Amino acid sequence: MANRRHVAVVALLRTLCGFITARRYARHMSEKNGPWSILDSEVVYENAWIRVRHDNVLTPAGAAGIYGVVEMNPAVGIVAIDADLNTYLVGQFRYPQRAYSWEIPEGAGSSEEAVEVSARRELREETGLTAERWTSLGTTQTSNCVTDETAHFFLAEGLEQGDDDPDETEDLEVRKVSFAEAMAMVRSGEIQDAMSIVALHRAEDLLRSRGVI
Repeated sequence: MANRRHVAVVALLRTLCGFITARRYARHMSEKNGPWSILDSEVVYENAWIRVRHDNVLTPAGAAGIYGVVEMNPAVGIVAIDADLNTYLVGQFRYPQRAYSWEIPEGAGSSEEAVEVSARRELREETGLTAERWTSLGTTQTSNCVTDETAHFFLAEGLEQGDDDPDETEDLEVRKVSFAEAMAMVRSGEIQDAMSIVALHRAEDLLRSRGVI
C-alpha cells in the first residue's frame, strides 16, 4: 500500500509540474497573423530540438479555432562536390518514418550562429569533409503548414577529407557517388528526403549554368 501511495503521489507531482511548466509559457493576447487572429498562445511541449505551440485563433472566416505549430531552429543541407563531379550522400535510419534514408549531409542549425557556420559543422561532423568554397543555394520552407522551419542550402567545393564526428544519436553510412547517380536516385524515388531533393536540383541548375554538366 505504501508503495502504491508513493507512486500515486509521484504521478500527481509530475502532472502538476508539467501543468505549471506549460502554463509558464502561456501568453494571452490579441495579435494579427495575416488574416488570422491569435487570441492566446501556449507552449505545451519543449525539448532541445523542437517547441510545440498551441494557439487559440480566429480563422480568416472569423470562426474560433486552434492551430498547432512546431517551432524549430533553421536547418542546413550541403551538396558537396569534388573536382570529379562526385557528391556525398549520408545514409541513416529515420525514426519518424521507420525507414532507411539516403540524404545529403544535413542537420539542425543554431539561432546563435550564422547558417553557413552550421553548414560547415554539419558537413565535417557527418562526412569528415571541409570545403574551401561555399555557395548559397537558397532556402525552402520544409513543411509550412505545421512548422516554421526554414532550410538553408549550400554548394561546397574545394573539398578536403578529414575525420568525421557524428552525434551520439547518429549511426551513419557515407557514400561517394557521381552527381549524375545522385540525380538518378532523386528521379527514381530512391532519395525521398525533401531537403535533399530541393538542394540537389538547385545544385544541378547552378552546375549547368556554369557549363560543368
